[in-house]
Amino acid sequence: MAPTISVSRAQEALAELQTTSAQPIAQLLAQIAALLQSLADENAYLNTLVSEGISSPAIEDLTRSETKTVTALLREQASLEKDSSLYLLMGINDVLRPPLIAIRGRAELVQGGFLGKMSAEQEQWLQAIQENTNRAFAVLDAVQQVLALQNGQVHIEQTNFISTDLLREAAERIRDRARARQHQITIHAPDAVPLARGDFYQSLIILTDLLDNAVRYTPDGGQIRLSVDNLGTHVLFTVADNGIGLSEEDLSHVGQPFWRAEHERLVRQHPGTGLRLYLARMMLALQEGELIFSGEQGVGSTFSFTLPAPE
Repeated sequence: MAPTISVSRAQEALAELQTTSAQPIAQLLAQIAALLQSLADENAYLNTLVSEGISSPAIEDLTRSETKTVTALLREQASLEKDSSLYLLMGINDVLRPPLIAIRGRAELVQGGFLGKMSAEQEQWLQAIQENTNRAFAVLDAVQQVLALQNGQVHIEQTNFISTDLLREAAERIRDRARARQHQITIHAPDAVPLARGDFYQSLIILTDLLDNAVRYTPDGGQIRLSVDNLGTHVLFTVADNGIGLSEEDLSHVGQPFWRAEHERLVRQHPGTGLRLYLARMMLALQEGELIFSGEQGVGSTFSFTLPAPE
């Protein structure tokens, strides 16, 4: 049987890989190390809730799944060479997703009353575990997409579509979240609505993400403007808000992987991966488009992207 190593040793291995890896691989490794520590802390807490005398097929199945997966993770890291950080990232989804599922499953069992009524403090802990697990899944999804883009595995289906269709669909997807914050979203388009050429689904993800950021980072009762303009050779899609805005320092970092304006209270209140704009830039480049942004701190932000107009 292969020897196992501690989480701390696994983190040391990741730290060694970071020192020899180029950006943004080193940042991905740092996020994975933090994720490992979070998983270890939250799993330890769950184990204190599931007392030694309790036995359940559901719990036992989750535990076996988690133990097997963590052992596989440690074995992978113990055998890694310093130049194999990309190999680690390619396998990290298969390695970490099962223990995340196990941890989420345990939390759901406890929240469902498996151990009886929870105290207010325990409910708060379990809610935090659920939120952090969801955040970890988001990181894994983003890492998987980054690797797919870097390896040329993302298929772009170019079609001509009516630009306002993209605006309306994005607004519909975000409508409930905007209403919950008392935001008003308005849609603006020229009389002659332009056609755009690109992947409608991928462009919808980008526009929805920009709109979601505006909803998150605008104080309640804000104004959000969703618009499209004809630039001739390209079509410009824009989300403008009167939210927290961007400082000069922020503008120099926007779009960098894992960067978030953590100095802003509203940003800290909404956990994220700091990868959405980075991924948007990569996806737009495949469609001959570009991400554009501006803003003023305390006044608002404007995020736009272009897509080619049909020839």
